[in-house]
Amino acid sequence: MKKQFTLFAILFSVATTISAQSVSNEAKPQKPIQNSEIDSLIIKQTVGVAIDLLPPILSATAGDFGYSAQLWYGYKKFRVRGVIAGFSTPDNITGNDDFTDLKTTATALIFDYFLKNNFKGWWFGTGMEQWNNNITSKLNDQDYHFKNYVATAGSGYIFKVYKNFYIEPWAAIHYVMDNNKIAVENTEYKTKKIQGELSCKIGWHF
Repeated sequence: MKKQFTLFAILFSVATTISAQSVSNEAKPQKPIQNSEIDSLIIKQTVGVAIDLLPPILSATAGDFGYSAQLWYGYKKFRVRGVIAGFSTPDNITGNDDFTDLKTTATALIFDYFLKNNFKGWWFGTGMEQWNNNITSKLNDQDYHFKNYVATAGSGYIFKVYKNFYIEPWAAIHYVMDNNKIAVENTEYKTKKIQGELSCKIGWHF
């Protein structure tokens, strides 16, 4: 479990540093910003957090609890995201009736590029993920663990709802790079090579 949170620990350290700098800057006297200047104001760097709605919704349909959290750092038009998510896959989309109760913990490091300033509008990104899976065979009622290493690419759009609180619909394509599989008797389970994902995030940044 420590390995899964290492990425978040690093990004949290960066976030704390930047947050402290932000508070320090706010304490200094600043020239009032005119209303006409707000739209052209450029946020050069920031940190943010977000939750993805798909893992809890998907898990709920399987009768389980799911979660997703993201911590990110942005500089000019670039953003780096640390992601952790845990979810259950319903049996009817697992892909093999001889297996059940597929649970996945995913960690990821993603790099994004925004077309506009101020971390809003369209972004395009790519990165790497690790999926730690657990699945149960119906043939012998045993649990099996396996990992997948995944390349991902996606895009989304950030709508600023109020100040820096935002809604972020997004989509991605995942390519599973390994051939890990679970074989029991005359049947086997392996993760589909190419998978699509469509979801929405809710987040906030400094």
